[in-house]
Amino acid sequence: MRFRDLPHAARLYIIGVIVAGAVLAFWSVLALWSMKAGAFRYLTAHEFTPAATFLAFMAAAIIFNTIKIELTTIKATFSIGYAVSFAALLILGPWGAVWIAIAGAWAQCSFNVKVRNPWYQTAFSISVLALAMGSAGLVLAMTTRGEAINGPADIIIPSIMLASLAYFLANSLLLATVIALTTEQQPIRVWDRDFLWGAPNYLIGAFVATVAVQSLARFSLQYGPAWVVLAALLFMTYRLYNFYVRRLDETLTDPLTRLPNRRSLASHAENEIARSSRSGQPFAVVMGDVDRFKQINDTYGHQKGDELLGLIADGFRRNLRPYDFCARYAGDEFVLILPGCTAEMATLRAETIGATIAESPLTLPGGESTPVSVSLGVAAYPADGKSYEDLLAVADARMYRRKARGRTPQAAPPEVPADRFS
Repeated sequence: MRFRDLPHAARLYIIGVIVAGAVLAFWSVLALWSMKAGAFRYLTAHEFTPAATFLAFMAAAIIFNTIKIELTTIKATFSIGYAVSFAALLILGPWGAVWIAIAGAWAQCSFNVKVRNPWYQTAFSISVLALAMGSAGLVLAMTTRGEAINGPADIIIPSIMLASLAYFLANSLLLATVIALTTEQQPIRVWDRDFLWGAPNYLIGAFVATVAVQSLARFSLQYGPAWVVLAALLFMTYRLYNFYVRRLDETLTDPLTRLPNRRSLASHAENEIARSSRSGQPFAVVMGDVDRFKQINDTYGHQKGDELLGLIADGFRRNLRPYDFCARYAGDEFVLILPGCTAEMATLRAETIGATIAESPLTLPGGESTPVSVSLGVAAYPADGKSYEDLLAVADARMYRRKARGRTPQAAPPEVPADRFS
């Protein structure tokens, strides 16, 4: 969405945040310039070479905010950019850390992205992370009262946790507010739905950064190569974050098909609606219902019924783009969310999916096989509804009308160029 197409309140808010971020960045330069040469210090009071360390953190922020590793079936991603930024806060202090956050935000918006961000989104994201890091630095300075981070645990541990909480609140509330102003929602509702669940990530990142920095200081490795810090951050953050996300994945994934479940679907649909409202891009919802599922389940038992659901899930999965979303809705019903698809494009995609599923018959106990098919209905945003519930209801109604007419696709559709679905 172009900047001039945003609501007036959203434009004013974005400009205000960008100006605040620019002021903080300028102020941090003045603060760094006013320091004596070599004045950068560990909070543990060990001197080190400032320029080399600053550049190492800058490079690490760019690299690690670009790399994202898929962890689970719900397509959660792993980035240690925040842990690098928090380590910079502990080592460089708040003014240096602000620029590490700026570098990371710029990399996050510029590299490894599906669609190039408009200028105002990049500037806004950079400003948000700069302000979040400034908030964390302010809280850390106020709560430690000059104590080094190897000071008393009853002071340092709460200080680190409060600083990470300040970062999370500043970052999430600024983002939730712009989404709310753009989509005409309540900011607190957007924050609760889309951001609150991510709070543990920030605590984990802060913990990892603190342990890595203190390990270097306590074991006299502060003059060692920078890769020691970066390797420790990478390994520890990955292990902790992977553990957290996999536990979260268990609550959001259907154990039989390994597709996201109904709870995950509702959250993803709301996010897609908000994204489409901001960008003006369409998306489609496809509802699928397995044909003859009850008959097969009653005749051959639940084991064959489960096998049939697995075949259907694999058929859907083979036709997904990296950014499509498929969930098991309930029983023998599945739901697809197709970003960037009009109703016509989604209908062609549905035909292709139906044909793919029909190519894999179900093997029965006697060695014979029976055809497998699914009835599909399509609803497009915003023409068929502007809420998740409305879109699902339209897709469901069209799916049942198609099932009643017995028009489940069995043959492959005409050849369609791949870029039609991109």
